[in-house]
Amino acid sequence: MRLLSDMCLLYGVGKRHKSNLLNDGYTSIPSLVAHPRWGDQARLLLNEWHNPLDVRKVYETISRWLPSSSPLFLQILGLVPQERVLFFDLETLGLSNVPIILAALGSLEQGRMRIVQYLARSFDEEIGILEQVGAALERSDLLLSYNGKSFDWTYLRERFSYYGLPFPYQPMHIDLLHHARRAFHDLLPDVRLGTVEERILAVSRDVDLPSGDVPEYYTTYLDTQDPGPLVPIVNHNRQDIASLALLLDRLLREPADGD
Repeated sequence: MRLLSDMCLLYGVGKRHKSNLLNDGYTSIPSLVAHPRWGDQARLLLNEWHNPLDVRKVYETISRWLPSSSPLFLQILGLVPQERVLFFDLETLGLSNVPIILAALGSLEQGRMRIVQYLARSFDEEIGILEQVGAALERSDLLLSYNGKSFDWTYLRERFSYYGLPFPYQPMHIDLLHHARRAFHDLLPDVRLGTVEERILAVSRDVDLPSGDVPEYYTTYLDTQDPGPLVPIVNHNRQDIASLALLLDRLLREPADGD
């Protein structure tokens, strides 16, 4: 298991030490238990992780020592029950202090993606969206997003705070933006999801609403009560989740030596 083979997860073991250890025949954290210098730390870490592995403890260790783009985060998926993994994307009326109008949640069920969307037909229904998302988070162990750590997750916390609602249980979070940048930065002019779709995933959004146009379309709906402008917003949001699943599959198939 690659999670057990990365000796850099031990405090003080950098790339140079890892190279020396490999030359000396040490290939994993368990193999270091008998090492005169690193043995105590290896035992402490393995005891902390437990057997079988405690996925949250492993996640905390990786988060402590490695960047968000580390491919080891993707290895965590093998330790989480499929039904406890949640894909996540929000649509809002701006970048701060305005309502969430749509949330999409995706989950894998029997190998197929199931997408559920919660749409606010008026600003009064934002609380309902927050309640539904909060309930889904409580049932999840791992959250997958695209730029979610910088935007969606932070925004969600702010809206819970705005209404004085207690923030729900916080699952582990993997932001696939960082992994797309690591894996494909040499191939792309930028790592916007649309660019990744077109250049890497072969996804073509023939008719798509740019995210920046969402507020205008939603405001038009509110002013006219014509549901027509909601359709492209919903379709855009749904495709974001579908593309996340495709991107995850592609990232998991990237060769190890390309990490």
